[in-house]
Amino acid sequence: MIFLFSAFIALSCSNSETSGKTEKRTEEVNSSEKAAVAKTVVVYEIPTIKKLFITKSSGSYIYEKPDKESTVLDTIEYGYKIDVIGEEENWYQIKERIGRSFVRNGQQVASSGWEVVYVPKANVGQLTQIKLRAMDLYKTLEQAQVKGKVEISLIGKEEFEKARSKDDKFIIQQNALVSSKDSVLVVTIANGKKEYVSSPNAEESMKIFNYVGHVGLLNAYLLAIGYYEEGEHMLYSADNGKEIISFNDYPYFSPDGKYVVSIYTNPYSYSSDFQLYKVESDQKVRKVLDASFSKWMVALEPQEIFWLDSSTLVVKVLHAQAFWDENGGLNNDYQYLKIKIL
Repeated sequence: MIFLFSAFIALSCSNSETSGKTEKRTEEVNSSEKAAVAKTVVVYEIPTIKKLFITKSSGSYIYEKPDKESTVLDTIEYGYKIDVIGEEENWYQIKERIGRSFVRNGQQVASSGWEVVYVPKANVGQLTQIKLRAMDLYKTLEQAQVKGKVEISLIGKEEFEKARSKDDKFIIQQNALVSSKDSVLVVTIANGKKEYVSSPNAEESMKIFNYVGHVGLLNAYLLAIGYYEEGEHMLYSADNGKEIISFNDYPYFSPDGKYVVSIYTNPYSYSSDFQLYKVESDQKVRKVLDASFSKWMVALEPQEIFWLDSSTLVVKVLHAQAFWDENGGLNNDYQYLKIKIL
């Protein structure tokens, strides 16, 4: 969604410091408060020589010194971006936020701060080496039960391009039924008209309505609604204007009209928020699966999701840790997934 894209870009910097650290950390170092403070340095004036990535499949330890016998301070996962500030033989010197614990007045206290630390060069490489693997495809943030509902596999660009389609036969714009003036969107429904008033300058309370199209299959119309830091696509009844169902992004109807898939590229959790619905014979839409895939993100500009057949779709994606390039822009070294509904 265009109205979210600027915020999405801004998040690339703020999230880069933490998005690749593993949830399970090694035990933090116990020391006196004086020693802990001495190890923490101000790093803002230390220039980054280059940005590299953890390419070892199992991730890498962060060491206190350029020595594998030194203290392990943390673990960073495959794909994590590091800021290199120096080199020592087989080691990269990096700047990183490190959590420590120390004793103050007999009490255990936790703190964190920027430190100069080390990772082995053998565990590090270029962004182009960060690729999705079969083992990554089903991992979700909430441990959702995905297997048995969908089957996910990596495919080549050629197979993806075979499914490319520019037409959506289910979501059709009927502009004769819609008008817009100033910040008011008016949709003609069976029993009159329905107004939607946008408030683009309301800052955190902002709300922007955009007409997407009508869905004849469900006797409904679709609006994209943008909020301050998020958005949704809402389906409304064409009879009375009542809300039917909310999708987290644009809904893709299968060629036979039996399934709907919506995938939101989430900049906050670095995930793809996947929704699968089934259209029942009574025109009701039932949710089948709601999962946030943690290792892959749907590529943007544009988002490209196509149906290969009535139960299979293909998606252009990136590894979640490789979504941004070295300069903070969108990466275009894509991979492709095939998702089959079981």
